[in-house]
Amino acid sequence: MSTINFAAREINCKIVYYGPGMSGKTANLKHVFSKVPQNLRGEMVSLETEDERTLFFDFMPLELGTVQGFKTRFHLYTVPGQVFYNASRKLILRGVDGIVFVADSAPERLRANAESMRNLRENLQEHGIDISELPIVIQINKRDLPGALPVDVIRAVIDPKREMQVIEGVASEGKGVFEALKMVSSLVLARLAKNK
Repeated sequence: MSTINFAAREINCKIVYYGPGMSGKTANLKHVFSKVPQNLRGEMVSLETEDERTLFFDFMPLELGTVQGFKTRFHLYTVPGQVFYNASRKLILRGVDGIVFVADSAPERLRANAESMRNLRENLQEHGIDISELPIVIQINKRDLPGALPVDVIRAVIDPKREMQVIEGVASEGKGVFEALKMVSSLVLARLAKNK
């Protein structure tokens, strides 16, 4: 859940990049970080252990405006992609306001996409969050791969009811990165405005 800093007149929102290992979550965050002006963002922090890495930073977007006179600050996080880091994934999801689910377009990664979405649903449920009420955008990444699966095939596996917004991307080139972030941020702010 978003937190409000009354002294600074800021609403802090948490966006988590979720998805299977090597799908492009880190590439998304690094691209956003490199393009946001330094005066509008904090430092990128990388929490690394011997086996896993989590990145996060915060920024204040200019173009998304305010909610009832409060500026918005977004805190972006990635989760470790591998399933055996589930404890870290659960911890990072605590207090989440929106998710960018980064799916891999490679045919051999379809099962990993499905397992990661199932894991997301389970972890949200453990936090008492109904996935259908949370702003989620699916970024179908690596669209430049030869033999990339059709979007409809990937979506049929991870979002068969077509409840989530979808953006195609090539995060390593910055394609679809800001589109996905802007879409999920707008959904989060709309939800905040409705609940205030």
